[in-house]
Amino acid sequence: MSPLSHVLPRWDRLTLTIVGLTILTFLVFPFGRSANAPLAILALIGLWLLATRWRKVWAQPVTRWLLILVAALWIPQWLALPGAVNFERAWSDAIYYPLFGIAALPVIWVAQRHDVLPVILYSLLAIVFVWAVDGLWQFATGTNVLGYPYPRPRLSGLFGENLTMGVVIAHLLPLLLEATRRLIQRCVAWGLVILPILAVIMLSGSRSAMLLMLFGLVLYGALVLLFSRPRWYWIVGAIAVVFVGMAGTLALSPETRDRVERVGKIFEMDRESFNQATSKRGDVWLSGWEVAKDDPWLGVGVRGYELAAVERGYTDRPYMHLHFFALDVQVSTGLVGLLAYLSAYFAFLVVLWRAGGNMAAGVGVVAVGLALLPINTHFGFYASYTLAIIWPIIGLAAALVVSQSVGEKA
Repeated sequence: MSPLSHVLPRWDRLTLTIVGLTILTFLVFPFGRSANAPLAILALIGLWLLATRWRKVWAQPVTRWLLILVAALWIPQWLALPGAVNFERAWSDAIYYPLFGIAALPVIWVAQRHDVLPVILYSLLAIVFVWAVDGLWQFATGTNVLGYPYPRPRLSGLFGENLTMGVVIAHLLPLLLEATRRLIQRCVAWGLVILPILAVIMLSGSRSAMLLMLFGLVLYGALVLLFSRPRWYWIVGAIAVVFVGMAGTLALSPETRDRVERVGKIFEMDRESFNQATSKRGDVWLSGWEVAKDDPWLGVGVRGYELAAVERGYTDRPYMHLHFFALDVQVSTGLVGLLAYLSAYFAFLVVLWRAGGNMAAGVGVVAVGLALLPINTHFGFYASYTLAIIWPIIGLAAALVVSQSVGEKA
């Protein structure tokens, strides 16, 4: 990578704007819907690119399939509108939904032309490291740097009342690991940066986040073995450090240890134990399945599950969403939407891999794969907060793949 003093002067104003807005999007994740502001500007830039550079955008396989992915998730929402249970919400969501995907276009566009990825990746790592340090401070002292108390058993750090820190960081983990790997090539001590980040994911108390972290570590580790072929003692050392760190975190936090132990109840094969292991998700999924059977082809519309499940007597407690991406899509847009989602999802992963077939492509595949993982059990699939998280990750992951054209070294 060129020193920043040599790189930045070569960037035009549009490139600097896109890079700045991308970094700002990640920076404001802890503060509710604040990420929507930079994303809105990026979406406008994306629309401008589509209007003025349509042929070039469509000619690039990655951006072409990104648009196909957006369409595959968007069109079924319109097909479900005539039968939508909550028509007003379904209509409003369908109008703005594609803008989040279009907001991912600008960073991919500039990554093809300038060496922007190191700046964004290292900035992202620095941002999340600050989140992690603040989270550990909250764990140690009882309040974060802004004075927000530790809401036991869920560590929240700068995210405050919004207990999503662990899940957000877990989604970002493949990109954070890639940034760390690049820094380790300069100095091995940089590897220590990732440890507080992993600790905070566990201390966040989210079992969904811990599962994503496990997937991310295993898949990224496989990529390192495939492309870097490290010496055996580096492999053993890395595994030992991660496991010792995880064990130490569990030892220091009885609340986290208790939540992990409760996951074992899932194997007791009864409804009550399953609900304890999954935070009552079993009841949510059963009621969602009943709603899905009522409208199997086009679904009940986006945001229709909560109203339909209660009105039809499938649950006596309203749940805002299904805590299961694939089931959420099935209930909202039916089999048509589910098949479109799964087909476009896997096709996009294949396109990313074929675009590089190297470490960068692998990291992109893992990052996108986790962002849209059908078995994700935390956010609502169509929630605006979810979209504000997953589409910037998808955009940055895709940019990592196409950046090979400007000499990005993976």
